[in-house]
This record gives sequence, structure tokens and C-alpha cells, in this order.
Amino acid sequence: MISRIFRFTWAVYFLVLFLLFFLLFYPFFLILLNQRSTYRLAHKLRAIWGRTIMFLSGLRPRTTFVQPLEKKKVYVFAANHFSYLDILSLNVQLGHYFRFMAKSELRKIPLFGIFFRTIDISVNRKSITDSVYAFGYADRAVKEGDSLGIFPEGGIGDQVPKMRAFKSGAFKLAVENKVAIVPISIIDNWKRMPDGGLTSGGLPGKMRMIVHAPIETNNLDNTDIPRLKKEVYDIIQKSVDSLTFE
Repeated sequence: MISRIFRFTWAVYFLVLFLLFFLLFYPFFLILLNQRSTYRLAHKLRAIWGRTIMFLSGLRPRTTFVQPLEKKKVYVFAANHFSYLDILSLNVQLGHYFRFMAKSELRKIPLFGIFFRTIDISVNRKSITDSVYAFGYADRAVKEGDSLGIFPEGGIGDQVPKMRAFKSGAFKLAVENKVAIVPISIIDNWKRMPDGGLTSGGLPGKMRMIVHAPIETNNLDNTDIPRLKKEVYDIIQKSVDSLTFE
């Protein structure tokens, strides 16, 4: 009973911090997200916002880079998605400018949806037309020098910590633009705050993330996408399986 009360209390505390500091930062987000030329500054600011609430809520980000990333290089980052904390983790822990691709429902969240109407790219997977438009927009973003952050599962599944099958969009973008794809394993978030948030409560502690070595796509074409998907899936899942929750 005490554990359940603590988990619920901590989750409420985290949510209050999340909202309070977002409101404090919101005027600055409005300014920086008003034009594309300041998107990178907006991205840095949301990393500061995220790191602040992590610190105050007892979340301790730990990132391991298997191979250093090139700061000015364009990547497609592909990560497992087990928790609502995953977006926060990537923003704070990756240290590389990128634009998210995520489900269109995030556009509808009051205030927070500003990201998915500006810097980030929302995808309505229920509409073929909207999906084609979103991936076309993402393709232009990559060609203009922006990295992308994508959860290839398309959402949080019900078999965590096993991933759902990957969708092909991220890999198609990487292959067609000859951009390296970077597998990312997010280890602890599914226990820190499971899908459901306040319903399941949450816990402070480590938030480990492993940024694996980039996989180059220069010599690949669309026929290689199934193999590339499997390679990335196996790299991520192997790390999740091999590390115990802390």
C-alpha cells in the first residue's frame, strides 16, 4: 500500500513540475517557435526545461554513446517507445538537434501541442493521405539538414519490455536520403513511469539510454529496408533484454 501511495504521489509531483516549468518556459517557446531559423534554440531550451524537471523530480539521466556522434551530421534516430517519458529522455539525453516524428494526437494537447505544430512533425497513421504528407514533410526536413527522432513502433504497445514490430517509414527516409540511422535503447523509463502515467504511478531513479553506433545507408536501397529494420530492432531489443532495471 505504501509503495502504491508513493508511486501515485511522485507521479502527481512530477506532473505538477512538468506543467509549472512548461508554463514558465512557454513565452520563450512561443517566440523561438515562431520561425524556423530559431528552431534549434527552441530545441536547446526544451532540453533545459526537461533537465530541470528531471533534476527536481529525482530522475537521473545516464547516457552511453557506443560511438560519438558528429554534431553537424544528419541522422535518423530510432528508439524503442515504452513510456511517456521517452520523448523527454531523447530531448534531454541525446545532445543532438533533431525534430520528432510522432502521432498526431500530440498536436491536440493544450500548450504542449505547440511543438507538434511547429518544430516537430505529427503523423496521422489512420489517414493514408495525411501520412504521405507528413513523411513528405519529414523528407524535406532531412534534405534541409535536420535530423529526425522517430519511434518506429508507432506507439506504446502492451507487451513492454518487448517491442512491437517496426514500421518502415524511418528506414525508408534514411535509405532514400543516404542518412545514417542510429538505434537507441531506452532502458528504464517503462518502470519509471509506465504507460498510463498517474494510473500506475511512477518512481524516481536512473534513466539509462544507450546510443548505438550509426548504421550507414550509403550503399543501401529500398530492397534492403527489411534487413535494416531487423538489424536495428535486434540491436535495441538486445540491450533492453540484457540490462536489469535499476
